[in-house]
Amino acid sequence: DLARELAAGGDSIVLAGLGPEPSPEQAREAQSFATLVWLKSPPDWMTRDEKDLDRLPGELRSLAKTYAIDLVHLNAPAQAAGLDLTCPIVAVSHSCVATWLHAVRGQAPADAWSWQRDRNRAGFDRADTVVAPSRSHAEMLQACYGAIAG
Repeated sequence: DLARELAAGGDSIVLAGLGPEPSPEQAREAQSFATLVWLKSPPDWMTRDEKDLDRLPGELRSLAKTYAIDLVHLNAPAQAAGLDLTCPIVAVSHSCVATWLHAVRGQAPADAWSWQRDRNRAGFDRADTVVAPSRSHAEMLQACYGAIAG
């Protein structure tokens, strides 16, 4: 809804996706007000190997350059890790392995998942602004990751 309203106000919108591609109907809807680009990198929660995410910063840098992007909004803090851009980066945390395990099982991620925690921490530190959908999720993020400046 936000992207649609920004486009209606004259802003150019580029939607970049990760993971399974949208249905043709979903793609048509997005393309009615935005440029839709699907990237090769998987979302962090769809991989068990951190190396699968190493190409994402380059893919995002290329998009920012190609489309002269002046604000990047990311759906996961881990996506900001290693991202070198001159424009502001907003990272939104909807959920993550660490907060899910903390809430559901009362434990921290096992060592095999520690890279996810580390990527999110790097993303929090890189983002200019961090957004959580609720006060309770923001508190959970701080319980799992410590202070978050953005």
